[in-house]
Amino acid sequence: MVQTLLQLTVHDILQRPLFHKAEAIATEEALSRKVRWVHIMEVTQVGHLLNGNELILSTGIGWQDNEETSLSFLQQLIDSGASGLCIELGTYTKQPLESMKALALQANFPLIFFHEEVRYIDITQDLHTHFIHQHHKMVSDLESLSTKLNQLLLSGKGLLPLLKLLHETTHVQVAFFPFDTDAVFVPSLPKEEGAAFFEKWIYGELFHLSDVKNKLAHRPILALEHLFADLLLFAEQELSEFQILALDRCATAIAQEMMRTTYIEEKTRFKQELWVTDWLGGKHSLQDIREYVMTIKPPMKLGPIIICVFDKAAGSNGSREQETLLIQKQMIARSLFEREGFYLLPTVYEQRIVFILLDQMPSGTSHERILRTIQRFQKAQETQLFQTLIGIGRTISDPLQIQVSYETALETLEIQKDIGVLPKPFYHELHVYKVILLMKKTGQLTSYVAGYLSGIIAYDREKNGQLLKTLHMYLALSGSKQETAKELFIVRQTLYHRLDKITAILGDDFLQPQKRIALELALHGYEYLYGTIS
Repeated sequence: MVQTLLQLTVHDILQRPLFHKAEAIATEEALSRKVRWVHIMEVTQVGHLLNGNELILSTGIGWQDNEETSLSFLQQLIDSGASGLCIELGTYTKQPLESMKALALQANFPLIFFHEEVRYIDITQDLHTHFIHQHHKMVSDLESLSTKLNQLLLSGKGLLPLLKLLHETTHVQVAFFPFDTDAVFVPSLPKEEGAAFFEKWIYGELFHLSDVKNKLAHRPILALEHLFADLLLFAEQELSEFQILALDRCATAIAQEMMRTTYIEEKTRFKQELWVTDWLGGKHSLQDIREYVMTIKPPMKLGPIIICVFDKAAGSNGSREQETLLIQKQMIARSLFEREGFYLLPTVYEQRIVFILLDQMPSGTSHERILRTIQRFQKAQETQLFQTLIGIGRTISDPLQIQVSYETALETLEIQKDIGVLPKPFYHELHVYKVILLMKKTGQLTSYVAGYLSGIIAYDREKNGQLLKTLHMYLALSGSKQETAKELFIVRQTLYHRLDKITAILGDDFLQPQKRIALELALHGYEYLYGTIS
């Protein structure tokens, strides 16, 4: 594979037999220019015809010793990123133009002169054959690399052999920066140097260093649309196309290995769910809970605990496919929650997906962090496994009260089934719905609503008087007649007429504090049962 790493430069081309009698006007930097193709060109307007890295062959027929045209032609080649210009001196161009030499030297652009007649067809055939052979060699070496990567993946030896193979293939510094453990360098770097390199990468300083242009390449390690690590190549010289392609293939292999390792770890956790299920069922003592938490992650705090419950997803039938999918989603959820300062204990309990969140941060921003995580998590789903209702229960500090958080999460779910998805599905955000749900469970909600609002509803049904809507808006605006008329798009006289009808039905005391509270509860109960009042 070493030969593939060598890119053809202007200096290399000058060593080939057809160039032995050529004269080169070039600096050392110019001679190191890479050549990817060779092209015969006689037209003088060339900027739009080139892709870069071409060695241009010309007889000068387009400018024929015209200084202005020749300089324009040369400048276009320089601006287009060409690798160099070869000129046959003789029939059309009698001698090298001093102005062209000066411009080329200033721009570190090589000029190559043939003082004898040459067959450009022979040069193009020779170099194109070399390029094509080089390309085939690169493809062959990449296939060989892929085979070795697959063999390492099947061997189950982990990440380090993959990184070593990338270094052996590219012969440059390899750096691997996972998000949950220490950086790895192949070959290894002194501790201080490695730490400095990592810090420059984290803060983006590497991209701003003047001497790293085209010498640094990185690839994110992605699996299930989630970023797990960064993989870098860093060289003293410009990285070749082969090195970049090798980086791509190794990055894919590392993503597969990290996915496999993480999947195995998650599957082990999946098998330990029985303990978590027993905790939800109240079968563990406080000492049992503390000891278990310490075994899974010794530095972890057993502080505030919050339960998130996903309603049973469509198609969750306990099959191997569903189990595999659930494990994959738990992997993403664990990473996202841990990023926000939570430790996640997932399980399936009573045919629902349950996340026990152990808050590890001292701040009181747990609800904001949970909501942010849930929103990211749901956006990442390609399947409908978690595209369902979610309820977030009460925060508890006593691990023995975990059933309270679970039951309040279920209540949050149940309310959403009746009224629709809440933008903030937290139990503490339910407010009046807590009372309404309790009344529904005891069978009192319908009769309570009818007891206060049946007269209003009957009048609207018979007269289309819109009294229910008016009452709802009037109470919501704290009895402001001006604001109520404005919101209902009616004149004040119409509002007064409706309020008189409402007073006649409900009584003169309907704005008294206790009765008003009862009416507002009845209005919320009506919307809970029948939808938004409009």
